[in-house]
Amino acid sequence: MTQEKLFHRVLLLIVCACTWTLTSCNSKWKEQLFPQDETTIVSPLARELGYSKERPLVMGMNTSYAPLQYVDDNGTPSGYDVEFTKILMRRMGIPFTFAPNHWDKMSPGIIEGKYDMGLMVYSPYRRELTNYSNAVFRMYYQIVYRKKSYKGFDFRNLEGKTIAYMKSRPIGLMLREAKANDVPITELSEAIEELANGKYDGVICYRFQANYYLEHLNLERKLTADELSLEPREYCYASYNPKLIEAINAELRFMEEEGIIDDVYTQAIVSQFDTIRIPSWVWFLLICLIFLFLVIFSINRYLLSKRLQIANARAEESTRMKGEFIKQISHEIRTPLNILSGFTQILTSPQASLTEEEKANAALQIMQSTDRITGLVNKMLELSDVNSKTVLERSDMVTPFHIAEQAIMETGIDEMLHISFELKKGEGADQPFSTNLRSVVRILELQLDNAIKFTQPAEGHIKQTEHHQQETVTMTVDGQHDKVRFILENTGKTIPDKDAERIFDEFVQVDEYYNGTGIGLTVARSLARRLGGDIVLDTTYKEGARFVTTFKR
Repeated sequence: MTQEKLFHRVLLLIVCACTWTLTSCNSKWKEQLFPQDETTIVSPLARELGYSKERPLVMGMNTSYAPLQYVDDNGTPSGYDVEFTKILMRRMGIPFTFAPNHWDKMSPGIIEGKYDMGLMVYSPYRRELTNYSNAVFRMYYQIVYRKKSYKGFDFRNLEGKTIAYMKSRPIGLMLREAKANDVPITELSEAIEELANGKYDGVICYRFQANYYLEHLNLERKLTADELSLEPREYCYASYNPKLIEAINAELRFMEEEGIIDDVYTQAIVSQFDTIRIPSWVWFLLICLIFLFLVIFSINRYLLSKRLQIANARAEESTRMKGEFIKQISHEIRTPLNILSGFTQILTSPQASLTEEEKANAALQIMQSTDRITGLVNKMLELSDVNSKTVLERSDMVTPFHIAEQAIMETGIDEMLHISFELKKGEGADQPFSTNLRSVVRILELQLDNAIKFTQPAEGHIKQTEHHQQETVTMTVDGQHDKVRFILENTGKTIPDKDAERIFDEFVQVDEYYNGTGIGLTVARSLARRLGGDIVLDTTYKEGARFVTTFKR
């Protein structure tokens, strides 16, 4: 059995174990969240609002809004909205019943008072017609299209394309401004099937709808979906009765603190909830990611040890580098984990009294720490593929200058106060060439991250200069003749000639006082070579460091 096959089998076993555990946990949570007892004790609040067992609250619901709300084959109201509303009404002690109807009738029915309430997307156009609760969660837009149209389909340019969408004024305006042929619909499942048969070029819907129907209609082989850079929509309870909405808002705050909203909807909606509480499944997923990282690291360490047997002269140095790497990784992981643990304890403490600003800051710190750990795991996953000889597909026609701009945007280097950044356009920078956009942007992003790291004082050290001065980073882009070049210069630390090739090796850091894992340049060069290019250090440049990335047209 080859080492690559062994690696893939280990990953498969880990994924299967995580899936089985999550499924087991999910079934237990579901038993707790969706009790079978249908009885509801009528509360004083219900009587005050005018509801009783004889006159229950009527909840309007859309019959074709799966998986949130729909009617199953037995004619029973089903979906995540239905289950969540049951929990909400039982907690509030309000007798209730569901009134399924088509979307065209359900929405006006809520506004006109035919139904006591329903779940709707917040619309400023309807704000004066009804009352909205606080957002239960946010919904994100996607566009679904045929996989065979991938190379020719650009969802950023919809001119002349026929696009179907669930009736929505903002989407309709957007499509008309893009000069697309807009087709409003009410039956999404039919539209998805018609898309697969070639009637439309694309269908715009929410992320949860795209995921559900692609799987439910067995169209995952034919269709795919991409995110749309549109403002997410808030999903709220709506009612003509402001007192009912006020009472719902109060109960939603308690349910949000207890994590019930996350536990019910996370199974269907993959998005960032507007909350600062970390549910238990996040901790479990975090542990799985760390475990996966340790497995990948162990495999890479084993492969490295094989290579070190051939190069005994470098054995001692390599052992030291691995030790420093483990120490650095431990530091990189421990810091965000401590932040997650600390803020979570504060936020969940009954004695804690925090202002909204303090809560927002805590939420930001938690999200940044989670992103930091995720980024570290992603780097390790990239490292696991660094020795691959597979040639990357070059199916994107794009200009070198656009690639540079996208990499700059991803890193934010042009907005950093301690760096004076300049992007220079050379001859041929606006001439498109065939490449893999995602990979080449990642190559430049890793190099820019490296430049940022080495153009600021190392942790625990202060530059001994009379006056504080900005460091300079310059990127020059040109595409003369049959080559495309990206030249990155920085005025930070100069790399000795003897380390010109060594810096591209795994785990190597020329200056160990700087934070980092020593794998960024390794991954960047690997991607460049798989695209038929290369990255070299220009040893003639003595004012800092100059990296030259070259690709063939």
